[in-house]
Amino acid sequence: MIKAIWNIIIGACFMCPALTSAQYVRFTPEFTRPGDSVTLFYNPTNTPLQGLAPVQGRMYTFANNEWQARDLTMQMVDSGWVTKFYLPEGSAFSVFNFEANGIVDKGGKMTYATMHTAKDGRIMAQGYTTWGFLRSPMFRSEMPPVVDSSAMIAKEVTMMWLKNEILHHPESRRPLYPYAIRVVREVRGKDGDSIILRENKFILSQPDATEQELIQVRDAYQSMLGDKQHADSVDQLIAARFPNGIAARDIMIKKLFLAKPEQRDVLWQEFTQRFPLGKLSNTETEKMYYGKVYRGRVYEAVGKTKNLSILDSMMAPAPFVALTEFHRLLIMNAWEHDQVGFDEALEYSGKLVKYIEAYTTKREGENSNFYTPLQWKQYILSLSVPAFKGHAVLLHKAGKDQEALTWLEKVKDQPDAKRADFLDIYAQVLMKNNRQRDAQDVAEAAARNNKATPATIEILKSAYVKKHGNDKGFDSYFESMKNTDDLNKEREALKAQLIRRDAPEFRLEQMSGGEAILSRLKGKIVVLDFWATWCGPCKEALPGMQMVVNKYKNDKDVQFYFIATQETKPDYKQAIKEFMQSKGYHLSVLFDAKDKNTGKLDATYNKYVKAMGFSGIPAKFIIDQHGVIRWMGSGYKGSPSGLADEISYIVELLKKEG
Repeated sequence: MIKAIWNIIIGACFMCPALTSAQYVRFTPEFTRPGDSVTLFYNPTNTPLQGLAPVQGRMYTFANNEWQARDLTMQMVDSGWVTKFYLPEGSAFSVFNFEANGIVDKGGKMTYATMHTAKDGRIMAQGYTTWGFLRSPMFRSEMPPVVDSSAMIAKEVTMMWLKNEILHHPESRRPLYPYAIRVVREVRGKDGDSIILRENKFILSQPDATEQELIQVRDAYQSMLGDKQHADSVDQLIAARFPNGIAARDIMIKKLFLAKPEQRDVLWQEFTQRFPLGKLSNTETEKMYYGKVYRGRVYEAVGKTKNLSILDSMMAPAPFVALTEFHRLLIMNAWEHDQVGFDEALEYSGKLVKYIEAYTTKREGENSNFYTPLQWKQYILSLSVPAFKGHAVLLHKAGKDQEALTWLEKVKDQPDAKRADFLDIYAQVLMKNNRQRDAQDVAEAAARNNKATPATIEILKSAYVKKHGNDKGFDSYFESMKNTDDLNKEREALKAQLIRRDAPEFRLEQMSGGEAILSRLKGKIVVLDFWATWCGPCKEALPGMQMVVNKYKNDKDVQFYFIATQETKPDYKQAIKEFMQSKGYHLSVLFDAKDKNTGKLDATYNKYVKAMGFSGIPAKFIIDQHGVIRWMGSGYKGSPSGLADEISYIVELLKKEG
């Protein structure tokens, strides 16, 4: 009976290769063949996209042993959407997704998939297995994410599709080897060892076996069969046949990763001669170590030469993440810490962002072919926001605001472009380009989401004064722009964070002269901010802290102190003064005392760490009028106005308590 059911299922596949309901998707011609021009009709009625427009299509095709993804332009017709596409030669199977307003329709349990037919009317080779593997949980991470979880099938059904593939296309045995042995192990367990062994021998018997195939055999002996002797034997075969191949490259990568500093120069020269840079293999070793080795090579060179010239030879073949990390650490972070001059930072920033942008049309990574061109471009741009924004900051400082705007607008619609720091520079650059209305819109968006900065607030204030003739009522207007529901939720969360811990005493030198002693501040609300000049998030939070300091500057019952801790530079006191002056901050800075045990400048910080059981900066404490810690906050969420609101809310609560 069961066999009869399977025969009916397979027979249905021969009769109609389309695996989806014609109610939603139809193909013309019905039997799609490689090399044909095909018309696809999509009816969104009773689907998640019903009533939505425009609809975009995406097509994922398995052809010539790999996945190909493309975007489809859909045209609206009376009863749905239609598109035409050319089906590449070698296409075995295709599956379609449709999207509108951020909602994706994958077809549910039935999917929108079709097997393609050859000229003789048979299903194309690997059509059966692609249909099975695409819906198999065991291969989910290796298939494009184009079907819903409701479409998943049991491992026994996966085995059935595999058997029928081999039955109808014996030539598929070799390319399906690594998948087939996994299905056998999953379904039959140890009872399938003899089949795995047989398939291993089959691959080894091929005179033109590729290195990748031999690596798969080695892994099967080692991980599936636990046969180290045969695994080692295959390793020796790989080394003999492919002395400069994938396995040899992996060995060198790991060797470089573990090498001592004095060995790296020689090893790197050998590596680059044997394995040209930029030719990636997508192995586990490469994913784990290559990026670290590559970046480490550049960082070492910069450390030795004290300039960025090494980048000239290392940018073109660099992995994408290496480029973004170079920009973050060697450009922006180094410039902010006076480790690189402005002109050099701007020059190499410009070079790096061009290489970063080039990846929008340059694929990298084993699953990069799961993205359509538009998806890949958006994916790369989503990861490029910090670099493009940082480059715009440098261009803005250089007075090149038109160019700065170009880079900002490439990524303005990405999720990270909603951050306060991006909105801040974007609004300023728009103003410099005489796009006042657009700048005001950006500033208003920042205010509504409580991500305003001093610069965006000033833009709003200028527009308000222009309209009303003065700034009377601006503070109320600004507050009214914030989302009340979000504010109330945040305030409830802050109220739940209130605590009671005795505040450790301190007696610290003030940058402005004299000493600050906590015990003498009884009767005042004291806000402490532990920070350091080397701490990026600490410095990013200071604009928000300056906002709240300004709010209470005339309030004698509220005192703010910014405790500079864990500083290491001999001239750190002078450096802090110069930093405050360069940024225009007016903050009461205290210098942390030396720890008697370690000699480090973190004695007060350590007292608060011990009292509160935390570590890390920035860290903020609010102490009430009785010398009791009532609130602690760590890290920085990225919003100056949000931070100012947090501190203000707690201060006002403590005022009411008295």
